[in-house]
Amino acid sequence: MKRIIRLGIFLSSLLMIGATAGRVFAAQAAKPAIDEKAVADFYRGKTVRIIVGFSAGGGYDAYSRVIARHLGKYIPGNPAIIVDNMAGAGSIIAANHVYNAAPKDGTVIGNISGPIILEQLFNNPAVQFDMAKFRYLNVPVGGTYLMIVTRKSGVSKLEETLGPKGKQIVIGAVPGSTAEHGPILIRDVLGANLKVVSGYKGTAEIRLAIDSGEVEGFFNTWTSAKITSLDKFKSGEWLVLAQLGDRPIKDLPFPNVPAIPAMARNEEQRRLLSFGASVPNEFGKSYALPPGVPAERGAALEAAFMKTMADKEFLAEAEKGKLEIAPLSGDQVQKLVVEFLGMAPDLKAKLQKLIRPAKK
Repeated sequence: MKRIIRLGIFLSSLLMIGATAGRVFAAQAAKPAIDEKAVADFYRGKTVRIIVGFSAGGGYDAYSRVIARHLGKYIPGNPAIIVDNMAGAGSIIAANHVYNAAPKDGTVIGNISGPIILEQLFNNPAVQFDMAKFRYLNVPVGGTYLMIVTRKSGVSKLEETLGPKGKQIVIGAVPGSTAEHGPILIRDVLGANLKVVSGYKGTAEIRLAIDSGEVEGFFNTWTSAKITSLDKFKSGEWLVLAQLGDRPIKDLPFPNVPAIPAMARNEEQRRLLSFGASVPNEFGKSYALPPGVPAERGAALEAAFMKTMADKEFLAEAEKGKLEIAPLSGDQVQKLVVEFLGMAPDLKAKLQKLIRPAKK
């Protein structure tokens, strides 16, 4: 698991190209031959839709729109690629649509959030899919969620929120995502005085709520936050108080921001924070097909994603847009998902009690 986590560390452009190309060749070597003519005959003249489970203007949307500009040239038949947004419930609505209603022919790809796997694990009735049965294509980069607050909150360190005398911070949250799970875990595992206001469809809406003074902070990945709001960090308007990752982000330009090992006071707290927030985000920005798509088309799309991840023009555009690229193949994502769903019952019960407590 540690080896896979390290794939999410940001690489410099030259190393990134070389490492990514290596993954492409390895993935291709492990796959059976694709009848490119048959696949091309199907995709020629068609349009492939990428359905993003969050609103426009956020990190998921940014990745999908850059990917869409390059992916088509690597799919046999060179179909057009468009991006649609289907926001709601931390991408559960999009996942339900892709799994149940979308065509099962390889013309619809879901861009869904890995952490909704917790909602499946906890038997959320809104979940109408099985994460283990999606046909995964790629994750362009893993993510570590940060606790981000405004300077106006009056808090500059996580410790200032802890305990019965801790200063309260109002946090905006997206249901079913780590943007909601993260503050709940920090509040209930570590004892931070956080008021969690949920119901936002994406981080773009939360940023507007911060600007209006409705909330004082939110949880978001550094990969996404620096795309949309780097100026606010540079000016000191926004501060980072915590990292919900198993190891500190190497390129995070803020000193002394604690990660999970530094925040947890014992092994149980570490496991709850890790499995509740860190591990699901190793496959956070998942691209997946519904079950039932012909295997040959699925293999062709996975290969197209991996070739796109190694494309120099794509990488240049990603770097310009501050998008980190350290991809996982579909097979790697599938293994992570299956392992996570096999979580030990005692840990599952404790996480469920925290994130989805029984209604009284």
